[in-house]
This record gives sequence, C-alpha cells and structure tokens, in this order.
Amino acid sequence: MRILINASNLKKGGGLQVADSFCCLLNQYERHRFVVVLSHYLATTAKQIEKYSNVKVIMYDMPKNIRTFFTGRDMQMDSIVEKEGVDAVFTIFGPSLWIPKVLHISGFARAHCVLKDSPYFTRMRWNERLMSDFDRELLLWAFKRCANVYFTENEYISTKLRSILNGKTVYTVTNYYNQVFDDYARWTDGINLPQFNGITLLTISANYPHKNLSIIIPTVHYLKEKYPDFSFRFVLTIDKENLVSGDDSALSNIVFLGKVPLTECPHLYEQSDIVFSSSLLECFTAVYPEAMRMGKPIITTDLNFSRSLCGDAALYYDALSPAAFGEAIYKLANDDLLRNELVEKGKKQLTNYDTYEARADKLISIVEKEYMQRNNNLNSRYK
Repeated sequence: MRILINASNLKKGGGLQVADSFCCLLNQYERHRFVVVLSHYLATTAKQIEKYSNVKVIMYDMPKNIRTFFTGRDMQMDSIVEKEGVDAVFTIFGPSLWIPKVLHISGFARAHCVLKDSPYFTRMRWNERLMSDFDRELLLWAFKRCANVYFTENEYISTKLRSILNGKTVYTVTNYYNQVFDDYARWTDGINLPQFNGITLLTISANYPHKNLSIIIPTVHYLKEKYPDFSFRFVLTIDKENLVSGDDSALSNIVFLGKVPLTECPHLYEQSDIVFSSSLLECFTAVYPEAMRMGKPIITTDLNFSRSLCGDAALYYDALSPAAFGEAIYKLANDDLLRNELVEKGKKQLTNYDTYEARADKLISIVEKEYMQRNNNLNSRYK
C-alpha cells in the first residue's frame, strides 16, 4: 500500500510528540510505502526519517482557510495523493478540514468535544460557554465530514465519541511515553533544581486553560496556612508571567522553568518526589505514563478521563478544590507506604498502555484492515 501520513496540521502540544514517535518507526513496515507530510514544527522528525528507504518526506503546513473549511479541498494535498498514487490517508490528529478522495483515518484528541460535563465548563461565564458550544459543534461537524474511521487514546473517550458519530468506527490506541525515556544516551541534565529540603511536586505541561494550573496559587496559600512547617515546592514548565499576577507571596514555593526540551524531562522526574496533573479535560496526557515509567507517585483530578487512564495508580482529589488538592499533597508527602504503593500500582498500570511499538503496529493494522474492508465492499457492489 501507499499510505500518506498527514501531520501537516500539527503545530503544538502532545500531537507533535506522537507524530515524531510514530513516524520514526515507519522503517519497520517495509511492506508499505509512506508519503509523510509534515509541518515545519516537525523539521527534526523529517531529518530523522528522510533516510528511510520506504519513506518520502514532504514539508507542508496546511493552512486553515475558508475554502478548505467549506469545500474540504486542499490543492497541495490533493496533488500529492494523485501524484504519489496514495491508497489511504492517516491523519495523526484531526480535524484536517481537508477531505481526501481515498480512505481517511483520523486521530481524535479534542476532549472539549466529548466531555461536556467537565468542571472546566462550569467555571465559564455564559458568553464564554456559548462560544465554547459553538466551537465544539464546528469541530464535530469537521470531524464527521473529513474522515471515515477514527481512533482515540482513551477507551472512555472512544465510547463518548461513538455515541456522537452515529455508528462510525472508533478504535482505541493509547498514547505512551516518548522513546527518549528508554534511551538513556539521549538524556540530558542541563536543568538542575536548586537544593531543597522538602517535597518537590512536578508537572510537565503548557499553561492551557484546561490544565487548571491556576489552582496552584490558592493551594500554596492553603498549605502554608494550615501546615506552616510543611516544606514543599511546585516545579512548572511555564514562565512566571503565565501564572502569577500580583501574588508574589506564593513565589517562594514555585519554580518556573519555562519550556524544556524532551531530553531534559527524565532528569526532571528524577529530581521530583510527586508528579501531579490538575487538568480538567483530557483525552490523554503523557504525564501519567511518564510518571509511571520514572517510578513517581501521581496526584490528579478525580474525573472519569483520569480514572480511565490511571486506575488505582493515583491519589485523586476534587478537581476544583484547592483545599482537597492541598490535603492530597500533604497526605502523600507524609505517607511513605502510600507513595510506594502508588509507584508499584503505576508499574502495573503502565502495562495497560500500548508501547510506542505496539501503538505503531495497531495504527498500521487499522489502516490495512479498513483498506481491505473498503475494497471488499466496493468489489462486492460490482459482482
């Protein structure tokens, strides 16, 4: 088969890591020829895979314009499909807006579209919620029209999506930690946290609104007021101005690193005691398997998506309550037995995820299966 891998629409977030991880394994599938269309944000990936004998790399940033949105056509992508004799298109994460004239399988990672009951929405003003509802309906419309088959990274999300897409096929193929976590030679240790005699809490995340990092400030105040002798700090991979505004009293308990390269992440985990995720809305977050891989206990929000991903390998708290978050932190920090228990459960929970090799196998198998089934259905019509 000639398969077009479409990552031309990826610009930020975890999708870039998934694209890199998946594309770097394409040389293992020599039975197929791949045309890989990458945005310039994946230039490093392009350099890695352009040497593969079964891969052709094309750099292209698919624009978001009115014409593509309404017609589903992109002249560059249509030309590639025709010129390269593409049999199927696999968009790593959609919606692509572009509607290929061949079988199209798309990844889905837009939690906003399916988790309408998230507390993330309850905090919005009425006009913000109205705009959010409008955006959600546009995204769902785009997803429904641009692809034939879908996959998500969380069975809970797949179940939600199936109910919305009215019978369309939705597979589940989980995410995982990036290969760098198993390649010690690539680890770097350029970021060394200041010496500290206390508990270090880490999350590796951008400051998107749904990540709810703003809960950290009132949580710091809660802990300092209720447990004045408790020594703790939060380590964040964002800039200070993204979080603190007119509240300098919390700064002594927060370390701001800004964006960090992937190769530095394992060393940051090594320097931490607890990993947390305050997110209110996710299809998947690599923080969970990364923490499990690095042997760190997890504190996270008590929501369905997080329980689906962590099982009993996390300590959960009421997602919008700084007091509940603070109590969870204090409890875990002072209970060695519980920390060790969560670490061991994390190791077991990690086996429920698809490894990066298993993920690639499953995704390629989905393309093969759906292509054969589509061809069989087409042939049967003409018998």
